[in-house]
Amino acid sequence: NHWQRNPLNRTAAINTLVSRPSYAVALLKSLEKGELPRSAISPFQARQIQSFGDAKLNEQLRATWGDLHEAPEATKAEIAQWKQSLTPEVIAQSDSARGKVVFTQTCAACHKLYGEGGAIGPDLTGSDRHNLDYLLGNIVNPNEIVPADYRLTLFTLKDGRILSGVIPEQNERSVTVQSPAERIVIDAKDITKRETLPVSLMPEGLLKSLSESDAHALISYLMSKDPLSEK
Repeated sequence: NHWQRNPLNRTAAINTLVSRPSYAVALLKSLEKGELPRSAISPFQARQIQSFGDAKLNEQLRATWGDLHEAPEATKAEIAQWKQSLTPEVIAQSDSARGKVVFTQTCAACHKLYGEGGAIGPDLTGSDRHNLDYLLGNIVNPNEIVPADYRLTLFTLKDGRILSGVIPEQNERSVTVQSPAERIVIDAKDITKRETLPVSLMPEGLLKSLSESDAHALISYLMSKDPLSEK
């Protein structure tokens, strides 16, 4: 169907549909009808829908896409499950080359690794990537510690749209909003409400949105010593 023909067009269309509550209703109806796979909507886009604060829309999101935020107990349980499955043997045997592809598709819009990727989030090259606890803690529970530069800001505009992202630049006349999908310059006169949330731009649920093999491959690549040498 039309959702499947061009992934790039589909992503652009979804970014538009999550900018207004009425559009989001139509998007989730397509998901309910099976016209769109659950994996087409990223956790970031799902959180954009949740940011509208519409109880009926949030219920529709939970029914068709799933829960976005979890209780701390559930987060701890998820980390424990991943630690159990991600043994040193599994990590060593996982396809790190495939993991690089997964990283490019899901992480590189925001994070740089080995010189490749975006600069919205922290550069992962020099981080404590070889520590599985560190990786899982930051991926599964990204909102535990959020530096000010990476907090999510919501903007409500005069035309009814809601945009969210981090703010790399701003002045008296305009604000630049950067999300994983796009970079937009907003005229300050068009903003009716601005709210900075104590959460990270990086949403929860990233690993759960992947297949188990892709999640293992991603962790294998993230823990690799460099892009060419063996782990």
